[in-house]
Amino acid sequence: MGKGSEGSVVKRCPGELKSRHLAWSELPQTRTHALRLAERELTNAFIIHVALWQILLKYYNSSLKRDEFTRKITRFGAVASISGGLKANYSSSAPVIMYYSARGPDPEDSLLDYADILKPNLVAPGNFIWAAWSSLGTESVEFQGENFAMMSGTSMAAPHVAGLAALIKQKFPSFSPSAVASALSTTASVNDMNGGPIMAQRAYAPRAKSVSSNAIRYGQWFCYDDYMLFLCGINGSGPVIFNYTGQNCGTYNSTINGADLNLPSVTIANLDQCRTVQRTVINIAGNETYSASWSAPYGVSVKVVPTHFSIASGEKQVLNIIFNATMNSSTASFGRIGLLGNQGHVINIPLAVILKISYNTTNG
Repeated sequence: MGKGSEGSVVKRCPGELKSRHLAWSELPQTRTHALRLAERELTNAFIIHVALWQILLKYYNSSLKRDEFTRKITRFGAVASISGGLKANYSSSAPVIMYYSARGPDPEDSLLDYADILKPNLVAPGNFIWAAWSSLGTESVEFQGENFAMMSGTSMAAPHVAGLAALIKQKFPSFSPSAVASALSTTASVNDMNGGPIMAQRAYAPRAKSVSSNAIRYGQWFCYDDYMLFLCGINGSGPVIFNYTGQNCGTYNSTINGADLNLPSVTIANLDQCRTVQRTVINIAGNETYSASWSAPYGVSVKVVPTHFSIASGEKQVLNIIFNATMNSSTASFGRIGLLGNQGHVINIPLAVILKISYNTTNG
């Protein structure tokens, strides 16, 4: 945990921000002084100092009218107004991936081994989230004794996803964790509010998708419960897997790499001329006919076979996805496959290719 200079935002842990610090001379001496400082701080769009939070929250709590017996709030008496300050700017794109959000995949070396899994594959609101907080919590002194707090980070985004996952599990009780994750990923929004791709601050976002409640109207899902075949295929992973799962990788006759794991996305870290991967979808809705369309990553040609198929409820369909490098490039590029059903179901499959080799330079 680092400490910033006066007037800076201090990171408490990866992805979470602490209150902005004021110089000692700026600390409020009176209630009026505190409110003026708070107005200035809020205008600058920062979380205000601990002392200001406490004064404002004390004022807010003291203004509440409660039932004498049930102690439930019957009236809110706090008054606030906005004067001056900055005019809101709604021209920026949203959502975007915050600069402190993790990027992926994270290859071990320049060979891009084990980098065939798209990350981030799903994103949710996690910046300056005002949410319920345990008044007994002690990890953040500025929120001790309070029932609400404003924070940023994974711990703020995760509850959004968990809530949607719970709704999916309620509607589909037999779903495995991979099925729930697939439902969230394939139905999430792939565009920002302006219709463009979701971008990132300071670095690229590998076609991340923002969570959506569309997962409740679900049509197909990708089952990747064969993850043990993938984990056991990572060099040196055997002892670690046995330690955590009790399963012996020696019992598996074959392994698979990340690109062949039946995920609702396809990532190829090293495309040497051409490659074919398969994805198997399971229909959990009624009988439906689907058409496949796609947008290929830059420097790559893509073909999906079959382009049209009919699938009955409970049946499976194997999709062959053929990638061909059309240029030499080490820059990551992205695309998407869309499956459009005649009953209104839409399935999105993100594509990512990092290193592309269209011909072998060694052999000319």
